[in-house]
Amino acid sequence: MSYSKVTKKGQMTIPLKYREKYNLREGTTLTFKETDEGLLLKPLPDITESAGALSSYADLEEVLSDILKGRKDDLR
Repeated sequence: MSYSKVTKKGQMTIPLKYREKYNLREGTTLTFKETDEGLLLKPLPDITESAGALSSYADLEEVLSDILKGRKDDLR
């Protein structure tokens, strides 16, 4: 088991073994979900990593714009 303290700014350090295991690096966006067992943190997939595979189906800028709009709507 690992521990991390939350700072007065609401920040915390994710232990190295979990950052490596889940490929969390600077700039990774995490989602937070409340569960019966506590708070679940999950990394969001980076859509730009699969852009080449999807380029024949849609324009990358359009897809990213739609995703960001959807996230803003979810926050409301």
